[in-house]
Amino acid sequence: MFKVTVSHGAKKHQLSFGDSACPTSEELTTRIEAVTGVPISRQKLIHKGKQIAICKTPLSELGVSSGSKIMLLGRQNSPQNDEIIQKINKVKSDAEQIKAKMTDLDGQLQGIKNGYMPDDLKAEALSKIHKQCIGCVEQCMKLLEHLDSLQSSDDSIRSMKKSSVLIIQSMLDECDKMMEKL
Repeated sequence: MFKVTVSHGAKKHQLSFGDSACPTSEELTTRIEAVTGVPISRQKLIHKGKQIAICKTPLSELGVSSGSKIMLLGRQNSPQNDEIIQKINKVKSDAEQIKAKMTDLDGQLQGIKNGYMPDDLKAEALSKIHKQCIGCVEQCMKLLEHLDSLQSSDDSIRSMKKSSVLIIQSMLDECDKMMEKL
């Protein structure tokens, strides 16, 4: 029987694996999630000062033996955080749609620049592309405002927000470059 002690904060959890001579780190993280409520994606396991990789490798090959002590770093998801994560994912989805529209506009602009449109229609087409670019900028700004309204002290959520902001800012830069071509 394989046993480990997992400490999470002030609590200690004794885990036994009677069904497996030596469980994998994936099996360990699944069991830890069931006991502590900390999702696998938010778990960081430390044994003898080193992080344990979450994989199908038996714990014994990772230097963990029966009776070992493992420290768990990570937090449970809260309903509020789940709601914020859903909102951030919605913003990312909306940003992808705006990005697709911008790609289409850039293609139209390249077509005009390459002479695929009669001269008498170019001015009107460029005006429409300009208006649509402005619309994309406004949508991006609304997404940034929405992200700014989402408050959380959770580092992983703040990291998600930051990466979304950086994506939207790069899209705004692309819009600026496109509008300079007009």
